[in-house]
Amino acid sequence: MFRPVEMIWIDILVDREAVSTALDVLGEMGVIELQQYDRTEPPFEVEQDGRHLERLLALGRELDDIKLYLPEPDVEAVELRFRSLPTSVLLPGLEQRLDLWLRAARPITERLHEVASRLEELSLLSTCLQALPDDELDMELASGKWSRKFPPFLAMGRASDVDVLDAADGHIIGRAYPLKTSSADDEFADKRVLVVGVTDGGVLSDLERRFHSRGMRFVRVPPTIQGSNSIALRQVDAMIEAQKRVRDRLLSKLNELNRRTQVAGDVWLLGRHRWVNEVLADSLTGRRFVWLGGWASAVRYGEIIENLQRKDVPFLISRESASAHGDPPVQLDNPRWIKRFETFVRGFGVPAANEVDPSPVLAVITPVMFGFMFGDIGHGAVLMLVGWLARKRLPVLELLIAGGFSSIVFGLLFGSIFCNESLLTAIWIRPLDDPMLMLLLPIGFGWIVIVSSMLLAGVQAHWQGSAGRWWAFGAPIIVLYGGGAALGFSGQAAVILMVIALVWFFSAAGITGYLTGGLTGVLRNGMNRSLEFIEIVFQLAINTLSFARLGAFALAHGGLSAAVITLSAMPDSLILTSVIFIVGNIVVIALEGLVVSIQTTRLVMFEFFRRFFAGGGRPFQPLRLPNYARSVKEA
Repeated sequence: MFRPVEMIWIDILVDREAVSTALDVLGEMGVIELQQYDRTEPPFEVEQDGRHLERLLALGRELDDIKLYLPEPDVEAVELRFRSLPTSVLLPGLEQRLDLWLRAARPITERLHEVASRLEELSLLSTCLQALPDDELDMELASGKWSRKFPPFLAMGRASDVDVLDAADGHIIGRAYPLKTSSADDEFADKRVLVVGVTDGGVLSDLERRFHSRGMRFVRVPPTIQGSNSIALRQVDAMIEAQKRVRDRLLSKLNELNRRTQVAGDVWLLGRHRWVNEVLADSLTGRRFVWLGGWASAVRYGEIIENLQRKDVPFLISRESASAHGDPPVQLDNPRWIKRFETFVRGFGVPAANEVDPSPVLAVITPVMFGFMFGDIGHGAVLMLVGWLARKRLPVLELLIAGGFSSIVFGLLFGSIFCNESLLTAIWIRPLDDPMLMLLLPIGFGWIVIVSSMLLAGVQAHWQGSAGRWWAFGAPIIVLYGGGAALGFSGQAAVILMVIALVWFFSAAGITGYLTGGLTGVLRNGMNRSLEFIEIVFQLAINTLSFARLGAFALAHGGLSAAVITLSAMPDSLILTSVIFIVGNIVVIALEGLVVSIQTTRLVMFEFFRRFFAGGGRPFQPLRLPNYARSVKEA
């Protein structure tokens, strides 16, 4: 507040195929003022020997060994300050963090791989056992003393492969059974279970290779399985559940490790920097990438990154200070209720980066001035309604909302509603009852406004590096002005303040004159400052008295209101009375609304702005979506 937003220059490297998406994102945000890009070298580090890429690829190969258990890349797990670091700065820490994670994760992932293989075997065995008659296979015999010489086994294959039994040279004794499947898409659809007995254990390996060549799968039977098929099935299912519990514990342990180390963010960084280092050199030719450069608000830099990432735009971004690219544009940053008062500021220019934005002060003083001159409950309500209805077509009329509200407040204080002052009791005073008070109060208000402008000038001088000059010649004027105001309360205090101001001002003039020109400089600077001092005092007196127009227009409003009521009471016809009353109020609203708006603007410009506001800035003109695109977004 009071100071324009800090602006930075940003460079964005965007994949050519994603340029339209990037422009949509930036246009929808209204956050960047694009300028013609004329840089011959990118603002990013472009490595020539490829060592960074080799290290990144090696790191990726290490992760590929356990990629099944890698978390999904998550940019939200990466601190904003790390997202745009060059590879040379980020890579050592990334290698160290991923190496530590791999050391901790490998034992867990190796155990998970074993459990997954075990679960697959047990699931196949369970499927086979469900397809066999209960007495088909004696598990005790399978694990007994005959199991080595006549090893039984289960094999799965398609129905078309059952003829492998006939090609086994009499070594196989067995039959085929249909498997139970839940749907046609099941993994075991159109397969059969073969129960095989081998007369000679020495040919088992050869038969297994032959079966595998036909696409069949062997299913191992654990030696701990005993009993009939139904009993064995229950044992297998219990083993499956036990393995699942082991798997869940391991996954929970791995997830906790991932959460603690934030490895999902490092996986994102690895993928991003691999992409950057593989393609950044192409950016110099412009064949694959497009440079976007321009001004943006420093406080929204992170928001730009987040929105581009949310739309999966491949990009690289860099930020630089304003000094490298000349004078930045100016963007004012005020709350919604203050922003509408920027209309006054923009009407006289835009404050430069080192100038004060007076919008917050205007948001207070302009409604007060407007309402004081136009104090009527009914008229204020009409103005608020007009401002609300017209705010989209004519945004400047949104100022009528605040002005109308202030008119309602002063209407309550003055006891006026649609020019009628007999319906309500005034909370404070009726303007025509005490004209002198109505003229003196605005002068006091004007004194506050002028002091505010001088204080803002001091703040601005501090920002611009000329605080010493302001303390020498600006601050004593405030003391002198305070002494003038003190005349109405204490003559002694007023004299003391004025003497202090005079001594302060002319002592500063003498010192600065002596430092620049010796005794001759004292005389010359004293004369110049004396003329300046007289001019300032004269201007302050005129500027302060100028605020009496607030009271004059408040009295004029009271007079017009009385005239409308008097005229409307003259006819004997109710219809004619109503017409005069309505037309009279419309005329008052239109005429005084225009005049009061002009006078408010005049006081702001000549009595407030003139002491500090230069308007030397260039307005920020952000990229915006075209009207048709905005309508599509809203739809």
